[in-house]
Amino acid sequence: MTNEESKKRKENVPESEIKEESEAKEEVKVDGEKSEGEEKKKYIFNCTRCGNCCLNRGPVPLVMDDLIMWAKNNVVANMMPYLQFIKTPYGTIDLVMSRTNKNPYDFLQKKENEDEEEESKDLSCPMYNKETKDCLIYDNRPLSCRTYPLEFDGQKYMVVDTEDCEGIGNGETSNEERKEMRELAKSMNVKLTEMRIAMPILAQAFQPFVLNEIMDAQRRYMETMEKMSPEEREKVEQQMKERMEQDQSGPKVDVENPEEDADATK
Repeated sequence: MTNEESKKRKENVPESEIKEESEAKEEVKVDGEKSEGEEKKKYIFNCTRCGNCCLNRGPVPLVMDDLIMWAKNNVVANMMPYLQFIKTPYGTIDLVMSRTNKNPYDFLQKKENEDEEEESKDLSCPMYNKETKDCLIYDNRPLSCRTYPLEFDGQKYMVVDTEDCEGIGNGETSNEERKEMRELAKSMNVKLTEMRIAMPILAQAFQPFVLNEIMDAQRRYMETMEKMSPEEREKVEQQMKERMEQDQSGPKVDVENPEEDADATK
């Protein structure tokens, strides 16, 4: 269409239709840049429940909205064993949901003697049932899972895991669905940025309170111990020793059957 034809068309087309067409051109380009004159593909995604993202995606970043949602729906206790703070390769500190106690991002620096099977277990989501290929918290899944595989970095949209995700390019996606996906991806970017800014500040503010609580607890403990007889103190110290040994051994988590770890569907 020539510039003259385009100008005449715009004069005869309602402004609302022109806006919709303009928005449709903002879609993520799945195959990257195209040669001049070649049609650019729009972002198409429909989840097939293949489970590849749940098995290999790694730590799931969380935002405050996720915690609030879980608390309101009374399922936050199921997530607690899998919540941890980790330092990302980008230098930020994220609150994530992860099966392993080790930093899952360490898989980026693979070692020659690393067991690939064990690595796969470390990267799997603790809320994914491998046998049934079901998400145990699908209705309460984090925002980052709802936006996956579309991401927004503040300037542009990106599609991640294009090789492993079966949902990319699958079926049809309407402009309304794409618009909703874009809005979710933008929301995730904003909320994750807020989370990364707030957490170090809260940690600094919370640290004196925690230290004071620890010192106060130690003071009360010493006062109580002083009032005990030697036999009572020995018994308490033995109990504490046994408790510490138990804590160091840690809980035994069956990574092959996450549904036995916690019933997160309740």
